[in-house]
Amino acid sequence: MFGVLFYSYTYQWFTPGQAGQRRWHVLANGCLFGVLAVVLMIARIQLTGDVYIDARAVPVALIGLLEGWPAGLLAAILPAAYRVWLGGPGAPAGVLGVVGAALIAGGVHAWARRHGGLGPRHAFAVAGLVFAWTFTTFVLVGPYARELFGRVWFPVLVAHVVGVGFTARLLYDVQDQARLGAERARFRAILDEASDAIRIADADTFEIIDINRRDCRLSGYHREELIGHDSRTFWPQDPEERSRHEASAAEARARGIARAFSVPYRTRTGDTISVDSTRRVVEHQGRRYEIIMFREAADREAAEAAKRDAAELRAVTLLAGAAAHEINNPLAVVVGALGLLEKRLANGSEESTRVAQAMGGASRIRDIVARMT
Repeated sequence: MFGVLFYSYTYQWFTPGQAGQRRWHVLANGCLFGVLAVVLMIARIQLTGDVYIDARAVPVALIGLLEGWPAGLLAAILPAAYRVWLGGPGAPAGVLGVVGAALIAGGVHAWARRHGGLGPRHAFAVAGLVFAWTFTTFVLVGPYARELFGRVWFPVLVAHVVGVGFTARLLYDVQDQARLGAERARFRAILDEASDAIRIADADTFEIIDINRRDCRLSGYHREELIGHDSRTFWPQDPEERSRHEASAAEARARGIARAFSVPYRTRTGDTISVDSTRRVVEHQGRRYEIIMFREAADREAAEAAKRDAAELRAVTLLAGAAAHEINNPLAVVVGALGLLEKRLANGSEESTRVAQAMGGASRIRDIVARMT
């Protein structure tokens, strides 16, 4: 149980997904489970007068199964060294027993990773293989050891099946919780880095389940002030403005998606800003969620206004060009006729003066038209 607790804490101290943290995670667990193996060797179980068994291979196999052969071999070093220090004819077989358990568990770990991850079948496969390897090491010692194994094989089998097969289930849960925690943290980081405000609510009750950082900045509320509350309480109170939110929400629930532009949005200060929103209703595990993404519409509205101004200016320019063309054609005829008339009139006469004034007026008209284009 101590090993399970320590293993769970190492997921808090070190993040296995990061290269440097992964090494510390393997090192810490390898050493700890190696110490546990030595403790089990010392606190061996007495079956009869001079017959003892221990489960030294169980911690080694467990950590090798969960973390791979590097952690398994690291855990095997301490019990192997302790067995060598104890000495005796069974020392080589004892060393082979724990080292073999580490290699077997590491091999099953690699097999599991290639086939969808660890599961109960892998744990019980390790328990069976390590038990078989333990029998092999007893055979290597000689007839006495074989005869001894014949008397203790069942307790040894139970120790391996319970120690590896069932304890691994607890450690799987630790891994699952750590993985879920990492996924939750990753989801939170991605959600908070989004440029749009994102709000997730229950599609049936309108209860706000989660929001991102941009939503907090836009609304002025803290997360704790929004999560768990009915999103409708933050809609504008004006009936006309509120009706736009109601229509968009109803459309999303009827069609699965709804888009709205320049929707009034009430902030914590009571001010109303214009936002563009997209609502999408999804179902997950029998529950419907509404995902609302929105951003300030000011930039879009400014861009559209500039585009409209440019279009209007272009229309005026085209109109001016067309008007200039329509004016210049008859003006040229008038100027030409005045020029011919001027040549036939005597200089200084009243008629000549009138024609000169008309020519000046025509010249001013031509200049005005030129400035228009």
